[in-house]
Amino acid sequence: MSLIVASSSQEQYGGVERSRTQTIRGIEAPAQFQNHFTSPIKIPSNAEIAVESVKIRRDALVDVESAAMMYKYFGKLQTTNSAGAGWQQSRLEMPIPIRPTPGVYNTSNWLKEIRNKLNLSYGSPEIFQTYSIAPNVQGAGVGAGEVIGVKIASTQKGNGKNENIVVDTANKMLSDYWKGPFNLSNPYRSSVSWTSTHVAAGGGVDAHKLITRKEANVVNDLGFLDTMGCSMIGHGHPFCLVEGKYEVFVKSAMNGWRVGLARPQMEYIRDTTKTTASRQRANLLPGTRNPQEAVDNGAVFSTNYNVYNAGYRGETKAGVAGGARNQGRYQKDFYDFMVECDGTKISVFQLSYDNTFQTNQLVMSEVIYWGYVGAATAIQYTNAEFLKDFTTVEFRSLGDEIQLWFTDGAGADVQICGNTRGDLRYHSFLPIGETRNALYPRINIAKQDDTVQVFQYTSHYAGELADGSLTDADFRYPTFDFDSTTFTTGDDFYSNNRVSRFQGGKIGGDDNKAIVRDTKDRPYCLSQTLICDTKDRMLVDQIHASTAINEYDGILAGGAGIDKAHAFIIGFNEPTTKDDYLEGKYATAEFSGQAKMNRTIGFPDRSFIDQLEGVAQGYAVLSNANATTIFTSFKPPDFRVHSAFVRISNMPIQSYNGAKTSVSKILYHLPRFTNDGREYGDLFFAPGEKTYVKLHNVSPEILNNIEVQIVDVNERPVQDISGNTIVVFHLKGV
Repeated sequence: MSLIVASSSQEQYGGVERSRTQTIRGIEAPAQFQNHFTSPIKIPSNAEIAVESVKIRRDALVDVESAAMMYKYFGKLQTTNSAGAGWQQSRLEMPIPIRPTPGVYNTSNWLKEIRNKLNLSYGSPEIFQTYSIAPNVQGAGVGAGEVIGVKIASTQKGNGKNENIVVDTANKMLSDYWKGPFNLSNPYRSSVSWTSTHVAAGGGVDAHKLITRKEANVVNDLGFLDTMGCSMIGHGHPFCLVEGKYEVFVKSAMNGWRVGLARPQMEYIRDTTKTTASRQRANLLPGTRNPQEAVDNGAVFSTNYNVYNAGYRGETKAGVAGGARNQGRYQKDFYDFMVECDGTKISVFQLSYDNTFQTNQLVMSEVIYWGYVGAATAIQYTNAEFLKDFTTVEFRSLGDEIQLWFTDGAGADVQICGNTRGDLRYHSFLPIGETRNALYPRINIAKQDDTVQVFQYTSHYAGELADGSLTDADFRYPTFDFDSTTFTTGDDFYSNNRVSRFQGGKIGGDDNKAIVRDTKDRPYCLSQTLICDTKDRMLVDQIHASTAINEYDGILAGGAGIDKAHAFIIGFNEPTTKDDYLEGKYATAEFSGQAKMNRTIGFPDRSFIDQLEGVAQGYAVLSNANATTIFTSFKPPDFRVHSAFVRISNMPIQSYNGAKTSVSKILYHLPRFTNDGREYGDLFFAPGEKTYVKLHNVSPEILNNIEVQIVDVNERPVQDISGNTIVVFHLKGV
């Protein structure tokens, strides 16, 4: 009888007892190695061989399938005591899909993959790139240092008071920073239609950007604004939603101006088969997938943004007492929130859902900021009345609430629109939801050579570098390449979900479709922007018969963040209707992608986790005025579980493998656990009763080398062992 000791690490190759070093190639690979004997082994006739013992180091690896998916949610939580059956309609935030790259990961790389995918996912700028993930390890005692859970943390970006990008002398808010929002690439462009220059502080005036209209006028009325000769949107800096400010001095442009905030604007080519010169551009405004210019002006879509809102021109609605005019807007020049001087009076508008005057339409509805109890003024301001008291308009953010203020030259300010003034839907701005949590500055100047000055605009993001590039940590604005007819999504929810991405990456709505591209390869949510924009909370009664009010979540103490909560959908939630997910419920249907990651992040018995429940049950903690949330899982990730076998490939062993339906050279089945219950790390196995397999040699033989493999059921070397593998064989003659 003889013992044969086989080791993957061998002295002649400098590898003795390199127990922590994984070798994946060569004759020292821990799952596939060879040993050569200078003194050959004499095998007796009719010999049998068995495994005496096995020592391996098994790594904890995570198998991630192609169907793996989870969702992150940042918003107001839907609790069991949510009021009434209409709670779906109260939600303005949506779950954001997260899809990891399929593959096999060790613990460190798996946590890094989740962190990267969470940080690259689109959504609110307030939590973009704020996630960190770390293993939760056992402290002192038995199992010290072992991974026992996963920690997922996020800290909101918080107060933006000191993040005024206007003071930057280079790159920020200069001429090329501003783009024409409608027909992005034609005909209006910087330096021809407008200029923006930096003016340093001096003479008691703070640093600011001076914006001048260069485009000549062609009409002599509000068309100065509607023709969009100096209509601009800033690219690259989403507005800070926690105590942010956007301050514009407008006194020098009283012939007409618009100032406001808007979601990203989107352009594409309707027919990519045409020559460059004959290509027709289309703008994707809120509403259906259909491009606004795809049909005749004035046509009614199902839930389309109504550019040509006839009621604004003075028409009346049948059956309405007094023939009340519609408060909508003749408005190609799109804003989510806007204040306007048309040369005569000061008006305020916002994007809203209308199902009263219009039928199932998105419109720019007028905000009535005067004449009610608590209003700043009894009547609508005229130009003269505005100039008597004010010089500047200012938008302020309090989480999901946007307020409008007017200020005078001495810094005294008056709130014009806000919940503390009047909370009816047509007295204050609607709350911010998923489609407009990434807002950008908008300006329009009516008359050639008139100017406005931007004194303050707060954003958490640095924007373009000196060479025009962006860092990976910056929040990207969607772009359109005219030559390649490619629309590239930004990091916001709206541009990623305004249209579906059909086969070949094409945009829907036209026969010859433009390409839609996401450089970060993120899943989208089936055009849910319309769902958010038409919720009941977005409905503004334009005949003013309703008493519905605006409700806001607000901000955390000290401006630490928005008063919203984190949640993760990590397993399948059975929906009660096919619309549950689209309506903002956490349940997901098959067509929208089932969440299947609860086990791989350490919550095997949960399909949904949120910070409210987490605090109560001990798996979540809050700090920094609740702006920091840390989830800690109950268990480590589910590591891959598979059977492993010892195989000698160069011996005439004859066993049988049903999985391969063939003769095999497998000698021994490695148990999953050691006798002391361990599954990973340095493991030792010694069978209590050996199983001998015949070599079928009728005469003695000489063995010069042995080829040992640790294989799976398909007899492929396993990938989850490292370090030095030692297998001791017992050889005997009969």
